[in-house]
Amino acid sequence: MDKINFWKTKAGALTIGFILAMLSFIIILFGIKMNSETVENFGLIVVIVAVLISPIKVFILDKR
Repeated sequence: MDKINFWKTKAGALTIGFILAMLSFIIILFGIKMNSETVENFGLIVVIVAVLISPIKVFILDKR
């Protein structure tokens, strides 16, 4: 039986997305506390990456 690494499955991509979403929440809160718009914008970019990581993996990278 062929073993598949968990991080290369759809569930693994969703887990990575969830971890990134939680990390971005912490980054945004840290930016609010520091009153730094740059840090808040970086947190927003991390949220966007977290939301798009699973669809990109499933529909673009795994189609090959």
